[in-house]
Amino acid sequence: MSVDPAAPDFNIDTYLRVESTSFLQDKEAERILGLAKKAANPFEVLDLDHKTWLLGKVEEKDIKMSYRKKSLLLHPDKCKHPRAQEAFEMLKKAESELTEEGKRAWLLGVIGEARMIVLKRRNLLKANGSVSALPDQQKNPEEFNTLLAAVKVETRRILIDQGQRDSLRLKNEVERKNEEESRAAEEKKRKVEADKNWEKVCAVLLDSY
Repeated sequence: MSVDPAAPDFNIDTYLRVESTSFLQDKEAERILGLAKKAANPFEVLDLDHKTWLLGKVEEKDIKMSYRKKSLLLHPDKCKHPRAQEAFEMLKKAESELTEEGKRAWLLGVIGEARMIVLKRRNLLKANGSVSALPDQQKNPEEFNTLLAAVKVETRRILIDQGQRDSLRLKNEVERKNEEESRAAEEKKRKVEADKNWEKVCAVLLDSY
């Protein structure tokens, strides 16, 4: 059956299904590509549910399942978005990072730090440091989603700060290495000049005998 409205065998159900899939593919590709400008967090790229952000819990099967669903949606052979390949690569990278236990644990630590900052800011921490009751997702979805979004935004901020600190440290290390190499080159140059001068002195002394 054709999805071309002008074709004799055009089928409206097939057409709407294809258009719906295409819309979802474009929307998901744009969502992932948009994260590239926000210190893309693998958890956010895979769009894992609230348990990761509000409870600090994630199971490897959830990571695999989310990756599988989204990779089928965004595979460049299936998705017509002009930057589908780029979005697909971001998806693969996110899944790879989260299957690495050390990286996953570090990211969960960052999310935990962001969560505590947000909860403290919203007076949801008790005096003993324990968490007050969180908004109910069913009874108070607006407050729940606002809290969830705040934790994601705070996580991005921490990751951006971390990235800037890493970049500055790398820059300082490069500059220090360049300075050391420059000093070593100058020292070598001075040594060569000193050796040449000593050879001249020795030649003069030999000629005087």
